[in-house]
Parts: sequence; structure tokens; C-alpha cells
Amino acid sequence: MPILVNGELVPLESIREEERRLAQLPEWQGIPDGLEKSMRLRQAAESCVIDGILLRQQADKDPRPIDSALVATEVQRLTTAQTCRVLFDERPLSRQIEGRLRLQRTMRDLIGPLPQPTEDEILRFYQARRQAFQRPEIVHAAHIVKHVDEAHPEEDARAAIEAALAALERGDPFAAVAGRYSDCQGNDGDLGSFERGVMVEEFDNVVFAMQPGERSPIFRTPFGFHIAEVRSKISGGGIAELSEVRDTIKSFLTAVREQDAARQAAGRLRTQASIRRITAREAWDLAAAPGRTA
Repeated sequence: MPILVNGELVPLESIREEERRLAQLPEWQGIPDGLEKSMRLRQAAESCVIDGILLRQQADKDPRPIDSALVATEVQRLTTAQTCRVLFDERPLSRQIEGRLRLQRTMRDLIGPLPQPTEDEILRFYQARRQAFQRPEIVHAAHIVKHVDEAHPEEDARAAIEAALAALERGDPFAAVAGRYSDCQGNDGDLGSFERGVMVEEFDNVVFAMQPGERSPIFRTPFGFHIAEVRSKISGGGIAELSEVRDTIKSFLTAVREQDAARQAAGRLRTQASIRRITAREAWDLAAAPGRTA
């Protein structure tokens, strides 16, 4: 049945997304599939989504503004860091960042500062899970991309990427061609080093099959047409040393500590919240009239 949290309808898709996320965690993958697992997974997903809504509602009540310069700086940092791996619309991205900053401020108010993982905790975590820290395969690549979207018809993008390929075949340097033709103007098309899974699958399938110095033909991804060049490649395999994964472990332990604190904070908010299940008809009426409250 649909759920209302302080008069706000919980999106069913949010619960489904949380179910998919939880199902990938080791503690859930070890449970045999079946009705009992499905029911427990749905309950856990509902609880996580409700907690998130309660914390976000608490953040929305805070009248203090968020520094617009801080939001703009974060937008710039994200768009620059992505180097055209995704397409950005800065307006919704700004709203998303502002919401995240509001939530972070509220979390600081609710739980205060948390202790950082100690070196001993990091070492124990590494020793207990050492086999999981396999070195990934990494490539350093550059690309030329012509986006295909509402503003860039496919035929125009195809013509432009073919012109870029012709320039490369004439012997023009890759960086120069990227600067002239690519919709990703930063760094002359250089994407830096990344492991499999950072880019979309269609891009990974091409660049991880190439060798250093090779250039791809034109290929398609959900973002448009690409030409890629692999600059270097590091083969995966072997267990990483603690020094290689220390920062990753620290970030993970910090995130777990923050999640536990967030659950405790949400638990306190639950005691004052109105959380109830409603009929499908009530949910339909609320969705049809978003200004109404339950």
C-alpha cells in the first residue's frame, strides 16, 4: 500500500530503486531468493526511503539560505570534473546541490561532529577483507564527442564526427582535432585515467579492448558519436596494498558511520512524524492534486 510521511506521498519508484541498491549489498546477496527475502527487502527499502524523506523534510524547514556562491562553486567543480562524461543542465543540478547542502547542514545540527576512523580501524578492515581489494584494470583515454540530443540532430552530429575523423586521418594531432570539433572542450578531450564502470558501458567496451596508442573508429553511446584514443593502460589483478586503498576504506567507514548516525536521527524524527499507509485511491487523489495535504 502507498505510504504518506507527514502528508507527503512516498514515490513507489524511490522504494524500488532502494530495493535494487540494497539487493547488491553483500549481506543481501547471501540470502537465498524467495518470498521471505523479497518481503524483508521491501521493508528495509521502505524504511530507508522514509528516513531519507524525514531528514529532507527537516532540512526544508530550516529558513537559513544556502550561500549561492558555494552552490555555483560546486556546480563548476562537478561539471569540470566530469569532463563531458555526462551532459549537465545546470539549473536542476544547482537545485540538487542546494538540497544536498541543506541536508548536510541539518545532519550536522542533528548529530554533531562524528569521530573519524582510526588507523587501527582502517587496518583491521583491510586485513579482514584483503581479498576484496583486487587492483582494477585502468585506462587513460581521450575522446572527441558530438552530442546527439534535442538541440543536436543525429545527422548533424554524424557529419561533424566524420569531419573530425577525416582531420585525424590527414595527420592532425588528436588534441587539436578535439579542440576544433568536440563538444567536450575541456582538456583537449583528455578524460584522464579511469576504471571500468566509470563511463557508460558502450564507451568501456571500446576503450578497454584497445591498446595504448590505438585510436577507435566512430562509435555510438547514449550521449552521441565518439572517437577515442587510448594513451596508456594498466592491467588489473593482484591484491592492492593498504596504502593504495587506505583513502577508499576511510571514506567507506566514514560513510557507514554517517549512515548509522542518520538512522538514529531519523528514528528520533519518527517519534513526532505522521507515517501511515493509504489506499491506492487516496494516493491517486493526492497525485492528481499535489497541493492537497492528507
